[in-house]
Amino acid sequence: MNEDEVVPEKLGSPINYKIIALVAALVIGFHITVNVIKESDALVYGFSMIIPASISIFSFITAQRYAGTLVYARAYKMLGIAFIGIFLGELTYFVYEQILVLDPYPSIADVFFYSFYPMVALYLIINIRFFSSKIDKLGILTLLGIPLVITLAYLFLTMSDENGFDFFYGVAFVAATSTTLGLSIHTFRIFKGGLIGTSWLTLVIGIIFLVAGDTWYYYIEVYESYSLDDPVNLFWYSGYLLILYSLYQHKKSL
Repeated sequence: MNEDEVVPEKLGSPINYKIIALVAALVIGFHITVNVIKESDALVYGFSMIIPASISIFSFITAQRYAGTLVYARAYKMLGIAFIGIFLGELTYFVYEQILVLDPYPSIADVFFYSFYPMVALYLIINIRFFSSKIDKLGILTLLGIPLVITLAYLFLTMSDENGFDFFYGVAFVAATSTTLGLSIHTFRIFKGGLIGTSWLTLVIGIIFLVAGDTWYYYIEVYESYSLDDPVNLFWYSGYLLILYSLYQHKKSL
């Protein structure tokens, strides 16, 4: 570990549970509002584009603060690129559904959404290699077992004689999502050990919310039951706001 890249044990400020409660209240309140208002599509898309764009900007700012380090600058650039993908995916969905009046799934938007997984995986792997070069047996089980169990469960729950393109398309996304989830949980185990500050821990929890939501989404898409007021959105909203809070928290501590 390079001296310039040593991270103080309490780099992140302590978690402000009032902020966590506020995030929960905002997410639940927004979800209720979306379900009450008749014309809420623009509100949902606006939120879904603004927050990932903000996360991307904060990630690049954090990367710039770490300019000159071998690990953190590169890691946060990967995170910034990941959320550019989410923003472009949401923007493309908006154009397809609200302007062109076309079904956005599947479409070119999914290329942007899919790019999120390798970029976030790189972010997590860079940090895993830096903070814990050795993987224990539980880590191996987490990294291999979670993707295998979730992908097999998806296959078992959705496989039928009538499976078409959506099913096989979903398998690729669920495999990528569950692999990212395994990496996120393994990183969570490393971070909660006190090696780094709480900002990283909050960020990884946010990523776990996002990939859990993605896994649920691709399951319900097989049955064409997703809508903009679906409860799965709670996972995405929570994940976005937690990651945004963690980056703000990190920025304050630098």
